[in-house]
Amino acid sequence: MQEGLEFTVRSITDNGSLLTLLLQQEIRTEPVDQAEMLKQRIDSIKELDEDTKAIMKKIIPAIVPFQHVQHVTYSPIQMSITVTRQVYERIGSPRVGDTLIVTIQKV
Repeated sequence: MQEGLEFTVRSITDNGSLLTLLLQQEIRTEPVDQAEMLKQRIDSIKELDEDTKAIMKKIIPAIVPFQHVQHVTYSPIQMSITVTRQVYERIGSPRVGDTLIVTIQKV
């Protein structure tokens, strides 16, 4: 399955027949529930049996009763790509602020 990443054009440098586009992925945040993170961590501990895991999960609400949902921020991916004017025009001549979808995969 191919999945593209959305990038915003931050700058364009025109060198005549070649153009360099600076692309940056938007910074996104995800809401993360502390209690849910702890439950997932408990599930991943192979040394614990299922009964112990169940007991530990039951006491989590008492340990973190007032933990609000936190937002985890991911660092943006930034890339620079140099293309010929023909390729630039073929992809629709994007301007600064436009969004492009970039797909990267191993061949």
